[in-house]
Amino acid sequence: MTAEPTPAASTTAHALAVDTAAPGLAAIEHLVHRIDEALTGLLTEDGAEGYVLSTHVARDPAARFAAVVSWRGGPEPEQVTARLLTALPELTTVDGALVTEAALASGAHAAAEEALRRSAGRLARYPGRTAVERRTTPAAAVAASCLDAVKGLAGVPLTPDAVLDATGFARPTWGDGRCTLLVQQGTGGVLVPFEARDQIACCSSH
Repeated sequence: MTAEPTPAASTTAHALAVDTAAPGLAAIEHLVHRIDEALTGLLTEDGAEGYVLSTHVARDPAARFAAVVSWRGGPEPEQVTARLLTALPELTTVDGALVTEAALASGAHAAAEEALRRSAGRLARYPGRTAVERRTTPAAAVAASCLDAVKGLAGVPLTPDAVLDATGFARPTWGDGRCTLLVQQGTGGVLVPFEARDQIACCSSH
């Protein structure tokens, strides 16, 4: 079962990939934290023009994780690029992507395309995140954020007013143009996100 509203029409005007060849979730979460800090005061996570910071599996020339900043309105891509180049001096610009080596650019561009299409990606920063990362309900989480749906894993029963405990950590994903938080049943029948912070052996405060 799912709790979901009618999907809202929304397009992303800008997507900027950042690729440091992160080998796993711990490394990409660390990069997310650095990007988030760098963008403070330039982009805001909440509101109608809130930005999304998503992580993607890049495959060319080798499998790794890349991050993508996507937003509508607000600053021009050149401003965001300049801010990130200042904060992360190991990066260089290759055909519009921010990478640590030129060979990563192709995979980084593919990640940016996924973000623009909302076809894949794991959202680490997104509008309404603080309203989701708490003890709430599926219906309230959807109403207060960019989530389109909360879905139970493998037939887990779910009602709009069920208790959902995503305190401090929720990583929804994009697929088919929609943003979905996958949940499973936790202790006492409480719903919890399928991906948990303690699965990532690093940076628990990120």
